[in-house]
Amino acid sequence: MVGGAKAPSYIYKVRLIKIKVMLENYDFQAAQELMYNKEVLNQEERDMCMQLMPKMAEAYLFHNTWNNTYLNLNVYSEVEKEKRDLQMEMGY
Repeated sequence: MVGGAKAPSYIYKVRLIKIKVMLENYDFQAAQELMYNKEVLNQEERDMCMQLMPKMAEAYLFHNTWNNTYLNLNVYSEVEKEKRDLQMEMGY
């Protein structure tokens, strides 16, 4: 020990490692949730998906330059949009 400072205990180090692994798993689960359920992503969400699921993010995220959002083609369905628009026009 240098300068009288105490080194963190083994238990403390193990807890930090567990917390780090838990946060990484949480981030991956959050990225999966976005890629499988959210139609429009913002820049921060896109960055997280690119970091944790790069192949899927590159394949399915389309950048809308006019509003700086990302359309998730994995979730977006033109058929569902047309069906919803038709129902709105018919008053349902």
